[in-house]
Amino acid sequence: MANAARRPELSRLNILFCLMVIWIHIASQAVSNLDSTGWQFALVFIPQRLAFVSVPAFFFLSGLKLTLFSARHSKLKKYWLGRIRTILLPYILAVAVYYLYFWTHHYFPFSLPDFGGYLVRGDLSSHFYFVVTLVQFTVLTPLFLWLARRFDPVVLLPFALGLTWLSSLYLQAILATAIPGLTFAYGDRVFLSYLVYYLAGCCAGQAYPKFLELLEDNAPLIVTLAVLFALWDGVASWLGFSERRAVPYMELVHTLYILSAILLLFLVVSRDRSPLSRLGAAVDRGSYLIYLYHCLVVVIVNDQMAQLGIASQGVQLALRILVVYPVSLGGVLLWQLLAGKVRGHFASDGRRMRTHR
Repeated sequence: MANAARRPELSRLNILFCLMVIWIHIASQAVSNLDSTGWQFALVFIPQRLAFVSVPAFFFLSGLKLTLFSARHSKLKKYWLGRIRTILLPYILAVAVYYLYFWTHHYFPFSLPDFGGYLVRGDLSSHFYFVVTLVQFTVLTPLFLWLARRFDPVVLLPFALGLTWLSSLYLQAILATAIPGLTFAYGDRVFLSYLVYYLAGCCAGQAYPKFLELLEDNAPLIVTLAVLFALWDGVASWLGFSERRAVPYMELVHTLYILSAILLLFLVVSRDRSPLSRLGAAVDRGSYLIYLYHCLVVVIVNDQMAQLGIASQGVQLALRILVVYPVSLGGVLLWQLLAGKVRGHFASDGRRMRTHR
């Protein structure tokens, strides 16, 4: 998510997508429990559905940063070690924290094999699939650097879109055709299901000034398409999920909305090159930890509301908004502050020791 070498427009998008992801999980229980035929369901569901642009957009940003800052990680081994330190190890710790919470609160008995399975599959919490998929893209870094440098996006991206649709919609059918009887329930964490977003980001980062110029030159079309596909996706998804009407093409419209929304948000944010505030910069730096731990805050809030007997979906949703956002962001900001003080303390001790030698 966040990168050591930050551009303000990338940081603003990073923060925006992080806030969207939190909203998705804040709203999920209301979407599951509200009467799908009522207006309350539509009021919560449609903004949640449109916020799903955030995870594909994170893949887009990851690919963009890979090629935009490729000179900074020209040594592949060093790059991979850095990703292990900044992506994989925090993920392992987060899974352990979630597992300990669920175990101590009697969700399931303790089992190391089960913990290992959750770690590999990324299904202990609904949002961990992102990390599992991102690790796959990271392993394939040489391939994506080569593709972005060697081939034109006009040729690459239509095929990437087709592979994305095939993987995300029909992977189970494809595998069952090749191996009859095979069941694979984890297509949402296979990198091919997000290929077009990541590869488009790689192409954009490879020619970043040209990409920004392309956005400006096509601004009217981007705005028009994003608005039209947002309306179509919102209505079609509401009709489909509320079971008012069968909408077999819903996921295709959703993909077109995501692609157009990424371009629109990038267009809007790229026009503001002013520096981030100190608070914004801190949230940007901590966005990955916020992403990892916000669902645990949601679970804790839900557990507490159940113990207090709070049954109203409207009250529950309001309390999640009022608690999850400040606790998720504030907790990570506090952690940054404390970690900075500890690092400063050890650094000053080290300087004193060198002075006395």
